[in-house]
Amino acid sequence: MSSPLLEAAANVFRYPGRPLPRRHGPRGYADPRLYKPWLRDDFCFRCVYCLCRERWEPNGQDVFSVEHIQSQATHPELGGDYDNLLYACSVCNACRRQEPLPFDPCAEAMATHVQTLADGTIEALTLEGRVLCDLCHLNRPLLVQFRQYMLELIESLLRKQGSREALALQRILSFPDDLPNLRSRRPPGGNSRPDGILASYFERRKRAELPQVY
Repeated sequence: MSSPLLEAAANVFRYPGRPLPRRHGPRGYADPRLYKPWLRDDFCFRCVYCLCRERWEPNGQDVFSVEHIQSQATHPELGGDYDNLLYACSVCNACRRQEPLPFDPCAEAMATHVQTLADGTIEALTLEGRVLCDLCHLNRPLLVQFRQYMLELIESLLRKQGSREALALQRILSFPDDLPNLRSRRPPGGNSRPDGILASYFERRKRAELPQVY
């Protein structure tokens, strides 16, 4: 199998080793949900907390939501501030409720605080990581079971190393089909990081630069 496929398989549940960079800066939406296309692209179409991907969900992006670092209940003035928003699956979002996060994933590397073990559980490496695990219930039984299943499935496909297995892995690890066309969007307050559009996954696919897997 190709090295990009092997690398993507090895990293499927590996938390980022550096702060998540924001490439986009849309402004002015009154409804935070309108930032979702931008967040999908910035957070690579997966939940910032549990790393589950849109590709794995039958309903795709519909089961993901806009999440606030500083909650709307305590900081309503930040409700429409893009740099206060994250992309999360609806379950992690609901579990967290309005509780304060122990750290900002765009300011600190997630891998500093948590890591995924071979059995599908999330291990806290710091006190902040433990708080995050408890807030988002990252070791809820069905989620641990799913991660373990995915890791075992990927390992099984890697062992066989045939063309059918490579295709199956590619489907599991590929980008969603409905990449957002951010160039067509016009945020009411403009975009403080307009250069990010050129680096968006939709534009990279247009230029035939998008990797098959990630």
